Amino acid sequence: MKLTAFLADKCLLLLLHLICLALLSAFLHITGYPAANITLICIFWLLILTVWLFLTFRGRRNYYKEAFHILENTDKPWLLGEMLPDSFFLEDKLHREMLCRSNRAALEKIRLSEDTQREYREYLESWVHEIKAPISTIALLCENGKTADIPNAQQTQVPAPNMHNFLQTQELRSSEDISLDRITSVMNRIFRDIRLENRKIENYVDMVLYHARSEEVYKDYLIKETDLQEMIYEALEKERLLFIKSHVRAEVSCHETVYTDKKWCVFILSQLILNSIKYRAEMPLLRFYTSRGNNQITLTIEDNGKGIPAEDLPRIFEKGFTGRNGRSQEKATGMGLYLCKKLCGKLGISLSAQSECGKGTWMLLTFPVSSYITEVSPQAPSFE
Repeated sequence: MKLTAFLADKCLLLLLHLICLALLSAFLHITGYPAANITLICIFWLLILTVWLFLTFRGRRNYYKEAFHILENTDKPWLLGEMLPDSFFLEDKLHREMLCRSNRAALEKIRLSEDTQREYREYLESWVHEIKAPISTIALLCENGKTADIPNAQQTQVPAPNMHNFLQTQELRSSEDISLDRITSVMNRIFRDIRLENRKIENYVDMVLYHARSEEVYKDYLIKETDLQEMIYEALEKERLLFIKSHVRAEVSCHETVYTDKKWCVFILSQLILNSIKYRAEMPLLRFYTSRGNNQITLTIEDNGKGIPAEDLPRIFEKGFTGRNGRSQEKATGMGLYLCKKLCGKLGISLSAQSECGKGTWMLLTFPVSSYITEVSPQAPSFE
């Protein structure tokens, strides 16, 4: 608080004092009071007023200085009304009461909003777990149907119109004698396509589940020593059908272990793999390899795809950003990399990207390595 601002706020009070002093002086002069006495009265009046103004200014300045100090150093500024210093001024008491009421109303509104969001997340997680059951059933049925014995075509009575439509759909219209091998091949292809589409549905469901849990990762993660190569193989196995259909090769050279949550990291790797396959080039190749640095291990996922334009690279982890490549894909949502970045931040993993148009993209996952853990002896110490 500045003195000039304080005096400006008290200008009406000062003006009232000057008017009263002038009227008193005029009254005393009319009544024949000596001029020297009138002057002495005015001097004492002004002196008392000055002392009062100085003491009031110092008290107000100290009060607001302490209040601002509390506001700047607290991690809960919305509770300022509860933490303000005590004051005997009525205005301060009223201001404090209004702040407290306003804060309580705001906190109640926030609590209701958080309750609503929590209920929605719980419902969403429940729905995801429920929908995973029929997805798993579809995958199992397709796997069983792929290996099931198909009866002889001559012994199976199939209505001619239905069989005709079926073969027309599969571009295998033929005469009345249908080869059993060709039927088996068609059915296997159908089951494979269903399994692939089913895997896409499962991936989108997983994205919903992990996005719902991303604000409270600590409730679901389990940090333990994890073999990176084993984790990568698990992610590749999940996308096996897509690798086969897209004719993508993968090379894995990872011989490091890190401390992280395997389930969440497998999901992150799956998203990065799907992104690389989506924007693949001719003869697509994915390479996984690690490098060790100062208290860190970096897992690199390299592809030889289209690459990311330089103007898009700084924004690829933004929510909903698709960029030039994404706009060429009708189904691009801009959520995959955003979710990966968010989950990596929750797990303490650094995610970055490097790319060159026409050459490929490098996704870098950097895992911190504790110097304490690396220095622990393999044999447990004895305390005897």
